[in-house]
Amino acid sequence: MKRQSLFQVLTRVLEIAPGYVLLFTGLVLASQLTPAAYGQSCAECAIAEALPPEPVSTSEWSFTKEVNEVNLLFVAMHNGRFIDDLSQNDITVLDDRKPPAAILGFRTERELPLRVGLVIDTSSSVTSRFRFEQKGASAFLFETLRRKDDQAFVMGFSNDQKLAQDFTSNPEALSQGVQRLSIGGGTALYDAIAAGCEKLLATPEQNMIARVLVVLSDGQNNAGKTDLNTAISIAQQAQVAIYTVSTNYHYTIDFTEEDWAAKEGNDNLRNLAEQTGGRLVTPPDAKSVGKAFAKIAEELRSRYAIAYRPADFTADGHYRKISIAAHRPGEKLQIRTRKGYYAKLFSFPNLTSQK
Repeated sequence: MKRQSLFQVLTRVLEIAPGYVLLFTGLVLASQLTPAAYGQSCAECAIAEALPPEPVSTSEWSFTKEVNEVNLLFVAMHNGRFIDDLSQNDITVLDDRKPPAAILGFRTERELPLRVGLVIDTSSSVTSRFRFEQKGASAFLFETLRRKDDQAFVMGFSNDQKLAQDFTSNPEALSQGVQRLSIGGGTALYDAIAAGCEKLLATPEQNMIARVLVVLSDGQNNAGKTDLNTAISIAQQAQVAIYTVSTNYHYTIDFTEEDWAAKEGNDNLRNLAEQTGGRLVTPPDAKSVGKAFAKIAEELRSRYAIAYRPADFTADGHYRKISIAAHRPGEKLQIRTRKGYYAKLFSFPNLTSQK
């Protein structure tokens, strides 16, 4: 059976009998596995997915991913310090208020290949400070991509998105992509989030990976067709963590006069990060952007990954809240992870195309 026909069959089954999609998908995909795939452990499996053979354009984008396995990335901290020695027995997960039906794997993210999308605001408002932001972004790429199986892409956005450098493990090529970005236009932030998630999902992965968007922006959105809640839903469904770096530098150091535009922008960036398991960083000035990126690079190598199969799962479209706790004698640990996901397929047509 060709992969395209499999996608069509799954789509038709979803229309007729959504309650049987998971069972049908599992049986058909099992028949497609190669002998080598059978040798993989469940801990290394990504979310079960049935994608068309070619990446779709953003203007025709639809999620073709059914959630019956969840890969959850999280950070554990104590008194501002990353905790890097937790075991699976230290962790409790609730999905839709129920323990998982099965834990499929647990590992530190130091062992996981990274797929990073660096998404940079190139609208007209950033002209005066852009060279500092470019320098910080380039340094981040050299710091983050330490292994040959780590890959990243660079995308700029204003009214539209522009892919400056496709996926590569070469930080020099990525840095050159950052330098090629040019300034001008409005700010379609949420369209860029959607396009970045699509890019991260465009190539199916055989093993478990960590998908991350790092967004440098003031958080304003005055163009495009995607709203904040939709952008968050897309990232949650795609299992993409969003880390945001605010360029509202004056707002972070001067609270004597309220800057409502900067406050709104930071609130937007905070929501994008917190709802997807990432983090908002607010450097005090453009020269400190490099330090902000360094904090993100450190955190990306300090996270844990746990894969599980949710209990009583039905692809009925309702929001499944995730909560996770870590237990250590004598220590109260803080956990940061994404808040949940929707148990359904997504379709978001009519987004602006990448250029």
